[in-house]
Amino acid sequence: MSVQDFMATTVTTVTPETLVRTAYQVMRDARIRHLPVVTAEGTLVGIITDRDIRRAAASDVPHLAEHELLSQLEQLRVRDIMTPEVVTVGSTTPLREAGQMLLQHKFGCLPVVHANHLLAGIITVTDLLRASLDQYEAGRLMRVRSMMQTPIITVTPEMSLPEVQRLMRDKHIRHIPVVSGPGYQRLVGMITDRDIREAAPSPATALTRGEIAYQMEKTAVKMCMTHEVVCIGPEAEMVQAARLLVQRRIGCLPVVDRATLVGVVAAMDCLQAFLQTASGA
Repeated sequence: MSVQDFMATTVTTVTPETLVRTAYQVMRDARIRHLPVVTAEGTLVGIITDRDIRRAAASDVPHLAEHELLSQLEQLRVRDIMTPEVVTVGSTTPLREAGQMLLQHKFGCLPVVHANHLLAGIITVTDLLRASLDQYEAGRLMRVRSMMQTPIITVTPEMSLPEVQRLMRDKHIRHIPVVSGPGYQRLVGMITDRDIREAAPSPATALTRGEIAYQMEKTAVKMCMTHEVVCIGPEAEMVQAARLLVQRRIGCLPVVDRATLVGVVAAMDCLQAFLQTASGA
């Protein structure tokens, strides 16, 4: 199978002249993290991510509110902060090769281009997981315990949102299990970067920066975390984990054994498992 069998051909894009604040709003509305940058003729000239935007907006200020972020982006154009050297694939690229490229570069997606560099589509880690699910029978794929991530970065329900934001930024992660109880090993929730953004004051707020900082500092993780968490056991097969990730449209799964958090497994871990199994076949 090749990329063309599973890529998305309807792609949300921006141009180099698009205001960065507009690109950011497009990402929020479409709930996506990457935007290919194309010319009026459809030629791919770059890519911009939500991380690029927050870096450009001095997002090292933990309590930066939505309206402040947009204000700082007022004059910037996409061309000012986009990545111009884009790693791409062709529509006939084998899925396995595309998967290896995603793992190597730790990307969430790859633009698909024609020979003349016209944008043809986009393929994501989720697309590759979906493509791989039907290829493996029960018992052929390794178990979650073999690929899960340990040690685990966690937070407690009482931690403030700015603390969690700093931790996510420093560790380059987007999802953190929330734990409680003796030894802080009992899973009680999950918090993501999107949860924190949605907990921030509205762009229409009249609050001052100091008031926003105070409000965020006083907001605890337990106020905006997800309480009903989808999780998996360490003896489950990776194909089961991949199916949950695809069906629930989530980025990672906490791994729980006898009510104790023992690891996390992400979409990239599942993709790596599929590729390793294919290599050993």
